[in-house]
Amino acid sequence: MDHPRPWLRIVDASDLDDSNVDFGKLAVKTPSGDKLGKVDGFVVDVDSGRPYYVVVDASGWFKTKHFLLPIGHAQLDGESDAIIADVPRDRVKNFPGFDKAEFAKLSEADLARLGNETCQACCVTDVSVTVWEQPHYEQPSWWQESYAGRDRSTTK
Repeated sequence: MDHPRPWLRIVDASDLDDSNVDFGKLAVKTPSGDKLGKVDGFVVDVDSGRPYYVVVDASGWFKTKHFLLPIGHAQLDGESDAIIADVPRDRVKNFPGFDKAEFAKLSEADLARLGNETCQACCVTDVSVTVWEQPHYEQPSWWQESYAGRDRSTTK
């Protein structure tokens, strides 16, 4: 089956192009400093460079090792070399697991389910509109479209 959104790809953190930030070494933390995992990559629209999710390696405290953090909930903290997730750890524990190897095989229904379950876990309100139009996916001010492009994308 062809991926229903072929422009949507996972870009590995080490493949992002920024001389000031090494995304592959960033931790993902709560505002109180609890570690949620580390940045493994981003789900981006490779045509525009717009991110939708941070792919987080949860380092074993999830049954699966990865989850998707909606980009609207991620702030870059250059001083602590971390992405700060504005979602409490107890809500992140409810995020659905994510298998990077299966991303290219997800159907439209699978993508919608994953997005809806993630948004419901991180915010108990604000899930009534189309998933891609929610504040969960607002492009953060720290993201530059040049970070990810078609030539650096993968189909994982």
